[in-house]
Amino acid sequence: MQTKRKKYWPIVVTVLTLVIIGLYLRSQHQLLKSLEQISFVAIVYLLALQLSFMAVNGLFLREFAAKFEIHLTLKEWFGLSVVTTMGNYITPLSGGMIARAAYLKQKHAFPYAQFATLLASNYLVNFWVIGVVGLLVLLTFGETVSAFWQVLVFFAAIVVVISTLILFPPKRLPWDNRVAQVLNTSLVGWGLIKSDLLLLAKLAIYTLVNILLSGLSFWVAYDAVGSPTSFRAALLVSLLASFSILIKVTPGNLGIQEAVVSLSSGLLGTGVEQGFLVALLIRAATLAWAFTLGPVFSLLLTQKVIEPNGEES
Repeated sequence: MQTKRKKYWPIVVTVLTLVIIGLYLRSQHQLLKSLEQISFVAIVYLLALQLSFMAVNGLFLREFAAKFEIHLTLKEWFGLSVVTTMGNYITPLSGGMIARAAYLKQKHAFPYAQFATLLASNYLVNFWVIGVVGLLVLLTFGETVSAFWQVLVFFAAIVVVISTLILFPPKRLPWDNRVAQVLNTSLVGWGLIKSDLLLLAKLAIYTLVNILLSGLSFWVAYDAVGSPTSFRAALLVSLLASFSILIKVTPGNLGIQEAVVSLSSGLLGTGVEQGFLVALLIRAATLAWAFTLGPVFSLLLTQKVIEPNGEES
């Protein structure tokens, strides 16, 4: 009985989240008018930026795989990125990552356990770079930002904790909880890649590129909903929003990301309501690609698994 409750709980939460979002938009007529005034050019920019974001995620995967002599084709590394995004929106708890792991296992005999350790170490690299960039961007604002010190301490803590784990990794964290398990798995993966400085440099660069793409997406979205802001403010909101992926309750973190973006926008003075619209707009651009290209690449990659000896140019 308890297992069934856990199984259906994400569905219940997702439905409730959609209902709350729908009721909120219905009560905010001025916000709906803002959505109606979005220009075609802004939509094109957002779609291009989100497609680029997925492509860089694919390149990130390609570099990881190459470390273990798995040479992914364009169809594979880009396709897996798109399919992963689609899968994460279909199921909670990163269902897209499970699909990616299954493909690598079936097609390239890449062990599930090793995939899990590399995925976890990926978070270390990502959040370390995000923390460093967040500190640099925040310091350019000075104390003009609401909750400046709280946000500063947050980014600083991220950088210090991850740096400590990376430079002085313990054999194993002693605590018996989910956070400790994730960190222990991350450190195992980090042990596999830390000696490859070229790989680390590439991963850091790809992470930085995606940070800038995300910041540009927020910058364009704020302007599209009639609340233009500086690029650094949009970038800071996007950096804070990136931590919402750690809360895996609903598919695609529906509702979680919107809440984080809204609160972050309020802190930076761009408006809670405007932040909510920006989050919805960026999500819509992501969904557009996920559910147009996703099914196509799902079919193509499934065919590659069924026909393992097929040649790929």
